[in-house]
Amino acid sequence: MEKTISIEEARKKLGHLVDDARQKGDLFIISKKGKPAAALVPIRVMELYKESKQVFLEIIEAVHERNRDKSSDEIERLVDEAVQQTRSKTYI
Repeated sequence: MEKTISIEEARKKLGHLVDDARQKGDLFIISKKGKPAAALVPIRVMELYKESKQVFLEIIEAVHERNRDKSSDEIERLVDEAVQQTRSKTYI
């Protein structure tokens, strides 16, 4: 479950929030001056984020390597074409 709490409340209940994140999988958005500022998430969520980020960076590196011989104008044209094709598709 995702909950939004103030930073003041988070300070008072940090131990309980950590337990709820660990045991129940709860996510907490911590607000400061009424605006979202940080998040307390189960460690597995953080691990998945880091793994996804690494995979994403590896994909970017592979794309750069495959397109090393192309001009930036050509790459931009290919990206624009891919975006247009993706936007024209209907998903169910």
